[in-house]
Amino acid sequence: MSKLTFPHLDTLIPDMSNKGIYKEHFAFNYSQQTLDCIFSFSNNRYELLVGVHALNYGFVVTIYQSKSGSYIAEITDDIYNEFCRVLNLSYCGDGFTSNTLLSLLSSHIPRVSSGIKITYETMRQYTKCRKVEESEKIYFKGWNNHVKDGNTAHNFDKTEFYFGTEVANYCRQNNISSLWTHIDRNQKLYRNPW
Repeated sequence: MSKLTFPHLDTLIPDMSNKGIYKEHFAFNYSQQTLDCIFSFSNNRYELLVGVHALNYGFVVTIYQSKSGSYIAEITDDIYNEFCRVLNLSYCGDGFTSNTLLSLLSSHIPRVSSGIKITYETMRQYTKCRKVEESEKIYFKGWNNHVKDGNTAHNFDKTEFYFGTEVANYCRQNNISSLWTHIDRNQKLYRNPW
């Protein structure tokens, strides 16, 4: 496992909070590929989703805040090895280490938020990065208010992944589940559950 401080998050996270943004999108090119990234935080959970969409590959960088307040990113050796395999990189040939990967990601994180909210359509591309419930069901179908049927709401993680903390918290408080389908023609226009 490799770890590295991500100093740009010291300014990015407060700026995102001030703007009411919980996902920040950025991209950069490396080794003839575009690395498409979304930094996300909610409920003291931080993660960087990294997608190499042209190669149908992605992974998650776990980030936590240390006792000193610094943001520390970590990746497993498995993630590093798979990234090298997919992009045809190596320590021996290229001198590409797991810390090189983390440094590369850290250097491209913006210092301030663009203030642009990420749509759930954009988030669909990142299901290859992070496991979400029923990952094959990527088309939003509506809301199920369980107050009416007496059941208990579920799939809050998926709701938060696609729509953010505010919507997921509202669903938790009001016993509402998001509904999904794998059939694109059954997709409904997104509307907030309130």
